[in-house]
Amino acid sequence: MSMRSSITLVAVVAIGCTGSRTPSPSPVTTADITAGDLRHRLFIIAHDSMQGRETGSEGDYQTQEYIASEFRRLGLEPAGENGTYFQTVPFWRVAIDPQSTLNVDGTPLKVFLEFIPTNSGAAPMQLGPTTAIYGGSLADTAGLVAPAEVAGQIVVVDVPPGTTRMAGLVTARYREAALRVRVQLELVAPEQMARFRDGRPVPDTGRFPGALQSVLVTRAVAARIFDADLATLAPGAKGKSISGTLDYARTPTPRPARNVVAILRGRDPALAGQYLSLTAHNDHVGFDRSPVDHDSLRAFNRVVRPMGADSPQRDPTPDESVRIHAVLDSLRAVNPPRQDSIRNGADDDGSGTVAILEIAEKLARGPRPRRSVLFVSHTGEEDGLVGSRWYTDHATVPADSIVAEIDEDMVGRGLPSDLPGGFERPAATPTYLEVIGARRLSREFGDTLEAANARQPVPFVFDYTYDAPGHPLQYYCRADHYSYARYGIPAVAFSRGEHLDYHQITDESQYIDYPDLARVANMVYTAALAITNMPHRPTRDAPKPPLNQPCRQ
Repeated sequence: MSMRSSITLVAVVAIGCTGSRTPSPSPVTTADITAGDLRHRLFIIAHDSMQGRETGSEGDYQTQEYIASEFRRLGLEPAGENGTYFQTVPFWRVAIDPQSTLNVDGTPLKVFLEFIPTNSGAAPMQLGPTTAIYGGSLADTAGLVAPAEVAGQIVVVDVPPGTTRMAGLVTARYREAALRVRVQLELVAPEQMARFRDGRPVPDTGRFPGALQSVLVTRAVAARIFDADLATLAPGAKGKSISGTLDYARTPTPRPARNVVAILRGRDPALAGQYLSLTAHNDHVGFDRSPVDHDSLRAFNRVVRPMGADSPQRDPTPDESVRIHAVLDSLRAVNPPRQDSIRNGADDDGSGTVAILEIAEKLARGPRPRRSVLFVSHTGEEDGLVGSRWYTDHATVPADSIVAEIDEDMVGRGLPSDLPGGFERPAATPTYLEVIGARRLSREFGDTLEAANARQPVPFVFDYTYDAPGHPLQYYCRADHYSYARYGIPAVAFSRGEHLDYHQITDESQYIDYPDLARVANMVYTAALAITNMPHRPTRDAPKPPLNQPCRQ
């Protein structure tokens, strides 16, 4: 039974949710960093009218306009292109071509409902009738057929629940197959299916030599291919022939994708040409075409997907279904059913965005630091750190003049109800803060951050778990700070961690912990003052990493 049927997620036609409220007329924010100012700003940035701020969308464009207007109001210098606050990053939208076809013995399947191609970088594919061979199940990798047995044929591999993170093995193992078919379409989460159906932004329109196309199908389709349940088949069993045409369409994004860049000029003429960069990303992942009940989804994720999109999509157990309904009953006592389709991104990364705006306001009110502060609101983080990579590759100040970088991403949550423990991470507390990269290039930089934190009224406990080399979650490579670190710039990513609303329609302003968000922003402000007033730049005591090599956790 699917997630929707198990907790009655009802689709409607309209887009929107009653959970986000129209912002009131903008008051003048205070010079200090306050919970009230942060809340006011976030209800603007994560409002439904921004439609999830997908890169290149009207909503993200308007968010960038708001950020630039605040930089202008605060008297910061424009540091984008041509005397503006903006730096345009090339983007296009890529989506499955709805004319794509797949036929089993000549009988067509329905795109999106019964099959989807997965690789937008692969060349358009014309597939003549080709025999399907059952390759086995990822639950028993030792029993998979040898690559030579399916060379030039279509290999069909079962991807049962719990094995989806191994799915890349199918492409790596069967590169010589005519097509790789994975039986896992039911396991595709709603947020992933929305991007397959509606498209996603990409930084170029090129096809990639050697890129291989794969297809996801439902379990029912797999049974039709072999006239049998997969559980009854031995690897190597032959099925029916498959043919079709597979492609992705490319179109310009509705609006330009832009980084927003500004400078607070330092007071010391000898140091004003050096910069501390404070960053966050303004984009998120847009909206769905199929609204669902907000509280039903939240109840489901509370029990089954406690880390949101980073938890695998699966059906609940009978015991979990009981718990889901108990949670939903408690929510129904407060809220009527409310349809929602917009992934507002209040925490990811509205929280970091409003934090750097508040820090900019406090710094601008004085006293000015000795060094300059470079504020960069990146676009395209959700599309592979594209905006931050573009900025560091085309920096509007000399890259070697940036002495350090501090990135804030998802800093608005982090209570025990958000991170209850388990799930490969400790339980959160009011002092929980994930710290990634602080000492990778400079121990002095990391020590300065620790010292700034120690001066707070309630210091955070820096958790370095996810900074460990080789950690499987790869956080060091998943945040915008890495774009700076690859240039040898000491860089850190601060986060209060993932939660049940990560990349979900429920990531809304109403769930943010504003007092603790203010604590994070005040700590970063203190660190910024310490770094910008140091007599020397943070000493780098590790080799500069190879610039264009793949990131290594």
